[in-house]
Amino acid sequence: MEPGISHSRFTIPIDSERPKGAARFEFWAPKLKRRVTLFHPFQVRLWTLLESSPRVLSYCERPAYWHHDDSRQLADFWVKVGPREICWIVTAEPQPARAGVLSGDGDIAVRYVHCQSLASHGIWIDNWMRILPYLCSNERFVSPRVLADVERATVSAPTLGQIERDFQPHDAVLVRTAVFMLLHQGRIKSGALRDQPLGPAIVLRRRAT
Repeated sequence: MEPGISHSRFTIPIDSERPKGAARFEFWAPKLKRRVTLFHPFQVRLWTLLESSPRVLSYCERPAYWHHDDSRQLADFWVKVGPREICWIVTAEPQPARAGVLSGDGDIAVRYVHCQSLASHGIWIDNWMRILPYLCSNERFVSPRVLADVERATVSAPTLGQIERDFQPHDAVLVRTAVFMLLHQGRIKSGALRDQPLGPAIVLRRRAT
């Protein structure tokens, strides 16, 4: 089958050794419904960015090697955004954004992601690092009815705290998880997450249909 919107070219990482002296970070990835293993804090932050964006349909850590200049380099992530596919390599040194194309797959661009560019999304990433554990632990306990009711309630652009109060006596943790599920799915939005720490004052809005 040719890769398309609903098909992932890469679904599991290739078999590779952990870099010598590297740390090991393991997370449940809600978008992939499986665990991911990462070896660098910058990979963790980039992973958080991928999970947080509804535009990212799929991704895979360590998908393939990029062969260039008589050497090879392991890509950190393959990312699918709509019909486009990109391989990203995190770098601590400034590099041209577009590095080339993945060997054997000329339609997949290889791009460098400079660590400093991740710093510009710092508040957003920090907020989502707090959000994702709710999805991992509680998503399965949120009923479709509560999810739909919370989505309807965001038409009036309430704060997170207002939503939790209005849905009493529902469990506040599950109501909060429903909000985070809707953000993760792109059904509601909160621009404040880009420049304000996550908290009860965060304003939520239903996306226009």
